[in-house]
Amino acid sequence: MKQKIFTLQEAAKWAADLKAAGKRLAVTNGVFDLLHRGHVEYLKQAATHGDALLVAINSDESVHRLKGPDRPIVSEMDRAVILSELACVDAVVIFDSLKPIEVFKAIPPDIYVKGGDYTEETTDREEYPILKAAGAKFVFIPFIAGQSTTATIHRLRGDAKGIDGSSLEEKIQPLLRRRSVRKFQPRYVSDEMMELLLKAAMAAPSACAKDPWLFHVLRNDGLRRQIAACLPNGPFLADAPVGIVVCGDLNRAHGGELSYLLQDCSAAIENLLLAAQQLGLGACWLGIHPRQDRIAAVSKALSLPPSIVPVGGIAIGWPAQEPPPRTRYRQDAVIVHPQP
Repeated sequence: MKQKIFTLQEAAKWAADLKAAGKRLAVTNGVFDLLHRGHVEYLKQAATHGDALLVAINSDESVHRLKGPDRPIVSEMDRAVILSELACVDAVVIFDSLKPIEVFKAIPPDIYVKGGDYTEETTDREEYPILKAAGAKFVFIPFIAGQSTTATIHRLRGDAKGIDGSSLEEKIQPLLRRRSVRKFQPRYVSDEMMELLLKAAMAAPSACAKDPWLFHVLRNDGLRRQIAACLPNGPFLADAPVGIVVCGDLNRAHGGELSYLLQDCSAAIENLLLAAQQLGLGACWLGIHPRQDRIAAVSKALSLPPSIVPVGGIAIGWPAQEPPPRTRYRQDAVIVHPQP
């Protein structure tokens, strides 16, 4: 088999020779851990957009930083070898940084291929100008539903065996997989994704359908840092790509009651957290109410009138850690009232 795994310098020379021969180079990048059908179909489609396909993969150290100490499952060289065995892949290069910026600088692609969860507008803001300067054409390929390394790992860790070693119903797995995430990838969360989260939040139950909630979406880095400084347990909000402060309007709450407002907003927050998990995002709920110092500080930062109560903050982003599924089920917390 011809050599396919290159150093960056070797790959740059290979690409230059390719282009000198009048051929167009397609480039994609990713971790490609636990290679599955979705990866293979994606790469086969990516290869059709150019005369040759270069796959840039994150090194083990890079994956540790992106996805946590338990990843990757498969080492960088093993991942490179497996990819190189695919007929659709012409070259593989390993990069150590979080982003393949040096790869793009050394090997400007004619076609840049990425998964369907991206758009040209949501391509990483550091990578985008380099690719545009190279004149790269952007191609986005939809993923195959149900095919992901993360889902496979969840099945291995949680679905086959439950928390107590017994089988678990697949239908409740999304609930058990919802864990607080406090470390995020430096990756943009699209407006489309945020709208989906907010639709899920506003599908929550509300007393007499009063829907007293208000959602302050924190796209502004300075404002997000300011809110993070108000929350002793939430400094990571400053590093999250986006945040939300969920508030309630006392004038809209059922009976003007604070208790109903808090229940409604809490239901909306939990809906949003579950939706984030289902979309592959990570999130963490940060308490604001009932701490008066936090309420006052956040209200000042957001210029909230007295009738608007900040209930909680949420840090949101693409996760850089994958806590395992769990439940804190306790039999002693269950009180059954049987029929006499």
